[in-house]
Amino acid sequence: MKKLVIALLAITALASCRLYDGPPKTDHLGPVPAAHDGVFVCGGDTLVFNGDGKTVSWRFSNPYDSLTVQGEGSYVFLLYNGKYRYDAAEEFSIYDGAKSHKFMTGAGQTKEDMIAFYVFDDDDNKDNDLKVFKKIEAK
Repeated sequence: MKKLVIALLAITALASCRLYDGPPKTDHLGPVPAAHDGVFVCGGDTLVFNGDGKTVSWRFSNPYDSLTVQGEGSYVFLLYNGKYRYDAAEEFSIYDGAKSHKFMTGAGQTKEDMIAFYVFDDDDNKDNDLKVFKKIEAK
């Protein structure tokens, strides 16, 4: 009897597992938002998106995650390591041509006119680690 119970528990545990098949579907989230386009600033830091959903240039006052203070590359928003729409993603990744630099966004913190991500460093002051880039309108 004991072996039967253990076997049933093992079968139930295995049946509840599924193979990873990428991020969840987005049908329930509504229309996919437009790609970021334009200039986004946070203090003295700048991100510039050209609207193609792929390329970004940056200028930072300090390097983030060994990302150079100025450069250009590609970017992607991720959920469970798969490409995902930015308004529900949990990571923002910038690829500088040599390395991918991943930053946590927290689901729902990035919108069409705002990009927010965390930069973790060696200090314990987490209040300064959230970077909120807001889109500036062209004049």
